[in-house]
Amino acid sequence: MKNKGLLFLCSFFSAFFTGVILSDIHNIKVRHHVIRDSRIRKDMRIVAMSDLHGRSFGKDNEKLIEKICALKPDAVITAGDIMTAKDLGIDIAGSVDVAEHLLMELAARFPVYFGMGNHESRVDWMPWLFDFTYEEMMSRFEKSGAKILDNDSAFIAENGVKIFGINISPRHYLHKRTKEYLPVKDMNTMIGRPDKDCFNILIAHDPEYLPSYAAWGADLSLSGHYHGGIMRLPLLGGVISPKPRLFPDYSGGMFNIRKKHQLVLCGLGVHTLPVRVFNPAELMVVDLKKGE
Repeated sequence: MKNKGLLFLCSFFSAFFTGVILSDIHNIKVRHHVIRDSRIRKDMRIVAMSDLHGRSFGKDNEKLIEKICALKPDAVITAGDIMTAKDLGIDIAGSVDVAEHLLMELAARFPVYFGMGNHESRVDWMPWLFDFTYEEMMSRFEKSGAKILDNDSAFIAENGVKIFGINISPRHYLHKRTKEYLPVKDMNTMIGRPDKDCFNILIAHDPEYLPSYAAWGADLSLSGHYHGGIMRLPLLGGVISPKPRLFPDYSGGMFNIRKKHQLVLCGLGVHTLPVRVFNPAELMVVDLKKGE
């Protein structure tokens, strides 16, 4: 009887967690935040996403596109890793095709601002691993109609919003085992200084450096990279970061540092650990509103 009971419990929990994983991978949760600031000249809705890694929700990502359209954004921001650059049973070139098609469909409907992730940058760092060049990939993304913010910025005068995209360099900032400090002076060299007369949004893929982003002057930073910590637990949050580290400080959600808003997206896709547990794929809506 004990063996039967143990077998039943094992079967139950196996079925339960399999169901959770499948649900979290294939269903998209939409989360909302409202930010008010006196420098915002006109209300603006942003839909932000990260870490798609070449996944498709429905044929040609029709389910994802439909969900984004239903949210009626004024702009869409991608916060890095829209493709995948690691050969883990994933068609890397195919992930670029998926990303290009999605960008093209979204850019035909909304302004799209493209931030860099470590997977896009890896094509530049390790060109010998790929059948296409970094320049070819980025040219395709740019021709899709998206505004590429690779250590660059875009000013949206109507809303009083300036969007910066930082591509953290040199490469050691993304080293797997060490924790580096990102000096503000290095950020100034890469992307310049924030505009004090605007609401400044920073697309910065790696959330480990949130204190640096706040010190630089980002009124809102958008990061991803940690996939929500793979598994999320009550009170503890995300379980593991890519470094790897257990229970990272900034695995997902909104944080406030120096009275600045720091939003870490849980992402849409998977790659190295192809699971999500209590951590559904995620789109983030940020409503920017004029006011104190």
